[in-house]
Amino acid sequence: MGDTLDVVVDLGDVGETPADAVLLKYAQGFHGADGAVSRRLEAAGVAMDAFDLLPGDHRFIDTRRSLGAPLVLFLGTVRLRQFGYHEIRQFSVRALQLLEPRHEVRHLACTVHGPNYGLDEDEAVLALVGGFVDAFQRGSGPRDLTRITVVELNPKRVERLRKAIALGLGLTPGVEPLMGATGFRVRRTSRFVQAPPMASAGANSNEKPHAFVAMPFAPELEDTYHYGILNPVKAAGLLCERVDQAVFDGPIIQRIRDRIDTAKVVIADLSLANPNVYLEVGYAWGRGKPTLMLVRDVKELRFDVSSYRCLVYRNIRHLEEMLTQELQRIV
Repeated sequence: MGDTLDVVVDLGDVGETPADAVLLKYAQGFHGADGAVSRRLEAAGVAMDAFDLLPGDHRFIDTRRSLGAPLVLFLGTVRLRQFGYHEIRQFSVRALQLLEPRHEVRHLACTVHGPNYGLDEDEAVLALVGGFVDAFQRGSGPRDLTRITVVELNPKRVERLRKAIALGLGLTPGVEPLMGATGFRVRRTSRFVQAPPMASAGANSNEKPHAFVAMPFAPELEDTYHYGILNPVKAAGLLCERVDQAVFDGPIIQRIRDRIDTAKVVIADLSLANPNVYLEVGYAWGRGKPTLMLVRDVKELRFDVSSYRCLVYRNIRHLEEMLTQELQRIV
């Protein structure tokens, strides 16, 4: 293995990305990118039982030219409910260990798990990349591996992930940014020490307090979340977690319950009158969790909250200011 490794966040479809191998999980079922890739492989003649992996199992599969890479590595993991920051970091370390005999792999492509399944976006990508860097520094991985690309379909998320990695690295010796701020190059050295944000992601994430955000995953509310809610939550020293209700099935409902149970505070945007948001508020109240309710227009409220405080915001800036004050009081 060489003495340098480029880690890049790129816009695209992991199934189309030109690489030597693709890394995906099998969380006792298919979700997101791993499901899309499995369907393409099945259409190319790969038997479905090839993906049936228990936690800890793995399988290399010839993609039969159905993907941009000739090889895919599936790792069996625990179910989504248990697949958290610690598991993400272990996942990336384990992957490089398994790829060691594959000398032909110079470029590995993968996705980041977590943003749609209730994990803090920044913490998830730092756990993934931190695991890769850990393994690289220990000498794990294919001999000629020079690049790992984290592939993401959402252009705005690409920029956020790049920013999170840059901030997580800080001024780490042995790391240099790549042109265009797309990622970084790390050099293997015995003196390498990860900066605290990346070193702690996945290592002691469970000890970090978090806020649970209940709100619709609607395009018109994305800026509200990322600028009006996320910034104040981060400034308060909390991880920020929410679940995409488009994937609202049994395991995800339990995941929501788990994260509300352990949340320092629940923040609920009642805009758009989404029934699942009201369900989450009711559960938070039943668990006695401090709950901050928000709405952009009182006409969107679907039940009488006159006996409960509801923050009505005029715009994103106004929301950021109000929420910052409220979190200072609670946290």
